[in-house]
Amino acid sequence: MSATHNKENEWNYRITEQRQILVKAKNNRIHRVSTIDLATNLPFPLETTEDFQMESLELEKGYFATLKVYTLKNIGKVEGSAVEFFEALDVDQSVEDFIKAYWLYPTLIRFELVEAEPL
Repeated sequence: MSATHNKENEWNYRITEQRQILVKAKNNRIHRVSTIDLATNLPFPLETTEDFQMESLELEKGYFATLKVYTLKNIGKVEGSAVEFFEALDVDQSVEDFIKAYWLYPTLIRFELVEAEPL
């Protein structure tokens, strides 16, 4: 699935994928969940909508999660080799690539939790 330009805000939708995650912490007030991707063993944050049932998530429990990945439209100054990663919207990148890139450019990538089913 290729990326689309989201005109409603400053983010470009990139991909939707299902991943196995482990919930480490959650904050109902700001709709954020701290997780670990079980395939890469890398931590990364997930945002949720106000409609998402945060109370359904248990700490230290694994879930099969559906995620949406977005990148910031205005990438500002990034390393020259990373410009194409953020600007080439018609190129499919893996979720692993986005999780790894998050640790270099945390303000340029966001992950949204759409659904979560217990493992």
